[in-house]
Amino acid sequence: MALLNRFLRLLELLEQATDVVEFLTTPAGIAIATCLLSYQALLVIGCDGPSAAILASATALTLHCGLNRPKF
Repeated sequence: MALLNRFLRLLELLEQATDVVEFLTTPAGIAIATCLLSYQALLVIGCDGPSAAILASATALTLHCGLNRPKF
């Protein structure tokens, strides 16, 4: 019975992981992932925290606007 309980928890974890991956494939998810990754990269190369946050946010906003531009 304990084995089945653990297997059920594993399946629930996999379901939650697929929900996260599904969100990350949307334009908003791509922009958020880009923001987080570019923020970390900017911190690694030596930018201070506030500057890295501003640059990462601007990058993510530009990407989000590019992905969601209207089609005329």
